Amino acid sequence: MRRTLLLCMLGLASACGGPEMQDEASDTLGEVNQRLALMDYQAADTASAANPTTSANSYVDLIANEAVMIGTCVLNEAYFSGDTALRLYNPSATQVAYNDDYCGGYGSKISYTPTVSGSFLLRAGCYSSGACSGTVAIARRKGAPVSFNVTNTNNAQLNTFNKQYSFAGGDLVRVSTCAYNSTGATASGDTYLRLYRNVGGVFTEVAANDTASTSCGSAAEIVYSIPSSGYYQFRAGCATNTACSGNVAVYVE
Repeated sequence: MRRTLLLCMLGLASACGGPEMQDEASDTLGEVNQRLALMDYQAADTASAANPTTSANSYVDLIANEAVMIGTCVLNEAYFSGDTALRLYNPSATQVAYNDDYCGGYGSKISYTPTVSGSFLLRAGCYSSGACSGTVAIARRKGAPVSFNVTNTNNAQLNTFNKQYSFAGGDLVRVSTCAYNSTGATASGDTYLRLYRNVGGVFTEVAANDTASTSCGSAAEIVYSIPSSGYYQFRAGCATNTACSGNVAVYVE
């Protein structure tokens, strides 16, 4: 979900040092709200993001019961160099989530569902006393994952489980049965996903996927940039005419 870019505050003299985003309209602060990342940072000697002085610190608004993923890997625009670490603190300054080892043990990804709404402190740093840099991105889940159990779907073209959502133009959505990439998603068997745009009851297919990546096994996942606001429907099925089941998680990044 795009909000105004949250700038990182470092205890270092250098400026934030993540990768440049080539698709921004300009470098002015008035335009960076189109960016999906929360912040860029570079740091060293952060005691695994426990040191508030040497770590990068930024605030993010979270909503009660809205599950989020926050990370330097997996998510769109996320990036890491070196061994990153992330900590999340609730509005009462209590640590509620921490991750050091993801994406080969060097990236970081926090999955968290807040019980209260408010401004949470995100602290980004590096493992132990090492140096690192990264771009921290966020994905917000739309409701609870939905379960399906189907068979003989002919690559998700019939006998599918269908569910519709409303998205805004410019949203980047992740529709997934891959547990590694999307917290709450699961897959048993060879899942297949298709995404359709609904305009006046006419469904037009806009994306499809059978196998997301090597880290997903045979689980399917669609990552799609919504071109214009409206209703979109995913259809969950199985490869060929096999049987499969799982949970579909839908995130907006």
